[in-house]
Amino acid sequence: MAVRAGWSVIAALSFGLAAGPVLAQSAPEADNAPNTDAVPPAETTPRSGPSIGAWVDNDLFGGGTDRYYTNGVQFYYVSGDRPTYGNIDWLANLVPWIGEHGVRRYGIAFGQNMYTPSDITKPIPDPTDRPYAGWLYGRLSVISEETRQVDRIDLDLGMVGPASLAEQTQKAVHRIVPGARWPEGWDYQLKNEPGIILSYEHVWRAERPARIGPFEADISPHVAGSVGNVLTFGGAGVTMRLGGNMAPPVGALILRPTASIPYQDSVAAGAPRPPFSWYVYAGAEGRAVARNIFLDGNSFRDSRSVDKHNFVAAFQLGVALRYGPFGISYAQNFLSPEFEGQKSYTNYGSIRASYRF
Repeated sequence: MAVRAGWSVIAALSFGLAAGPVLAQSAPEADNAPNTDAVPPAETTPRSGPSIGAWVDNDLFGGGTDRYYTNGVQFYYVSGDRPTYGNIDWLANLVPWIGEHGVRRYGIAFGQNMYTPSDITKPIPDPTDRPYAGWLYGRLSVISEETRQVDRIDLDLGMVGPASLAEQTQKAVHRIVPGARWPEGWDYQLKNEPGIILSYEHVWRAERPARIGPFEADISPHVAGSVGNVLTFGGAGVTMRLGGNMAPPVGALILRPTASIPYQDSVAAGAPRPPFSWYVYAGAEGRAVARNIFLDGNSFRDSRSVDKHNFVAAFQLGVALRYGPFGISYAQNFLSPEFEGQKSYTNYGSIRASYRF
């Protein structure tokens, strides 16, 4: 029943997200006067095509710990900069200061996150340790890109609890991986709860990277925040890159519990570039966390919970390569302790692959 419930909820939510633009367009126009502030007509030649991609986060790349944030997957699509299908600008309009003259793209994603305590072999988990939890979600996104700034809005809808299918996913993987420890405590995971997260990010960027000898470099500060019953936080950080033939960054590279779509894969092409580009990067972000359901427990039902830290820091080191339409990146992620009694920082690796049409 949990399996059918999880997928049926996600399917229904995704249909609702996709139907929003159509319903918005079907409403009669109150005024046929031209809008001089609108984005230029779509016959403008696109500067970049759509992207598809996938990523995997796993603590196998952080020492094989099987604890805390232990696994995440996401599949995503990001449109070109002049999509021909119906607009979903109603989402961007939630933030009134987003300009109407920037390049806009639209994204959709589906993913799953998995959280476990430090010892998954205990049939009855330590009540002072992180609870078992999963998050199965669909996402609708709008990104607005201008020369020196980028704004992004994400709307996530999904399920926490058995309907997230996290238990089935972990057990299926551990069943086929030699030597993997068997997770015994999923009976104590968080209860089923529908979840919603509305997220916003603003990035300041240079118009073009600076030259440092044979290399290019840039620094991009950002602010970000989310509100919802799953996650509510505010944060700020910076990303530094060093490489060759770098396209402008589109969004911070740092990872968060809301698992951002890597929009840097869909930047405007601008002037012709060599087919091969690369960069190494470092990112950092400080967060003030008011709500994290994976630590605080269910909103309206009794469940396992721990005393969370209201301030956490995240760090990331990575490398990204692109050849023609193909892109791949790897990053190592470090997160300071998130709750009282946490035995160590969170450490996991991320592999991402994409194709740009």
